[in-house]
Amino acid sequence: MRTAAALSVLTALGALVLEWPAVAQQPAASALPTVGAPTGGQVTQIVVSGGNRALFKIALPSWAGDADNSKSGTDTASRDFVLSSMFQVLDPASFTANLAAEANTIDPTSWRNVGADGVIKGLTAMRNGQLHVELKLFMVSRGAEAVLKKDYDVAPGNVRVAVHQFVNEVIKYFTGTAGSFGSRLVFSATTGRGQKGVFTIDNDGQNLSHLTAASNVALAPAIYSGSVYYAGGLPDGGYALFKIGNPAAVVRQAGLVFGVAFGGSKMALVVSQNGASDIWVGNPDGTNLAKVTAGGLNTHPAFGPGGQLAYVSNQGGSPQIYVDNKRVSWRGTYNMAPAWCNDPEGMKILFMGRDGATWDIFSVSADGSAASMKRLTQDQGSNTYPACSPDGRMVAFFSTRGGLYTSNNGGMNQQRISTTQGESLRWEGN
Repeated sequence: MRTAAALSVLTALGALVLEWPAVAQQPAASALPTVGAPTGGQVTQIVVSGGNRALFKIALPSWAGDADNSKSGTDTASRDFVLSSMFQVLDPASFTANLAAEANTIDPTSWRNVGADGVIKGLTAMRNGQLHVELKLFMVSRGAEAVLKKDYDVAPGNVRVAVHQFVNEVIKYFTGTAGSFGSRLVFSATTGRGQKGVFTIDNDGQNLSHLTAASNVALAPAIYSGSVYYAGGLPDGGYALFKIGNPAAVVRQAGLVFGVAFGGSKMALVVSQNGASDIWVGNPDGTNLAKVTAGGLNTHPAFGPGGQLAYVSNQGGSPQIYVDNKRVSWRGTYNMAPAWCNDPEGMKILFMGRDGATWDIFSVSADGSAASMKRLTQDQGSNTYPACSPDGRMVAFFSTRGGLYTSNNGGMNQQRISTTQGESLRWEGN
């Protein structure tokens, strides 16, 4: 049973509710940007299959080989391309090509006539107990020879694994940087009255999994070296750091451990003592921890690619985003849950900001430039706990519109990938 003191601190930290008491008068802050403002981000939703942007038009005809693997493969590829915000997936009913005659090549004229810029063809077959998958990308403007060819051998039933890898290669072919499909998201969600659990889900919304935790209150999960860590309640009312698959606490600290983040060769812990919470940084195994904040409430650590540490602190009066003790959010009076995002336009920090009775997703440059702040959601319910894909092109977040959503890094092409709701969202690899 958790102690009353632990519950009180949990509430103050915003782990169970999105409230945080101020410790001093907050300096005047400018209003949050709105959609369409010079510093705001457009949130026009793009229906990728409808083609109301200049997107690369790609055709996914049925693949040769096993029918079930073909359907699963083309469905997975279609979903990935839609979520990527880069492609318009053409309707198979419009195809006029003679697929049998084409075999493993294409007749460019037939595909040009239906408006395709590219065609993906595939073959699946069982070989030596493995599922062999051959995939090819054709550029209609370049003739009948494939411009990209990849072969994969995966376990039976795992055609999605091969397809995710190929879609990442297609994205790399066009942009120079591979996509992030096949990675996971991890989060905490309510499992019962006063209970929280840890969940993972593939970044296309498949394979939602409730992980077995050692505690019925499991908070603030993070992935490190393939393992999932979380802050979990102890029988004596304390909180410590746990790892999925290990029933014993892996790190205990004087006070209550309420959050964790990993970056490179570092770990950051949120530790509550005497009504305050601070962030401690040390080795990933929990050794050599040193306090890097100085009192008040400091939570939600997140490491940047260069080892910078973003976190939330109320040292200025109300929750704001800080990087290495420098405040970077200067608009709005209640900002939380930072996540680094390697945006192709430059490194950004995503966060959730309270706007009246709702929350929305924002981004700001890592140097805190007020002009860089953009809004990704507005007038679309309440949107919380952003996470960024490892390639920096996609953003995930929870929304009261009905679950877990992804968008591009400007807030466009918002797509619901799951009806699940949760908090403390993290993206594997970032």
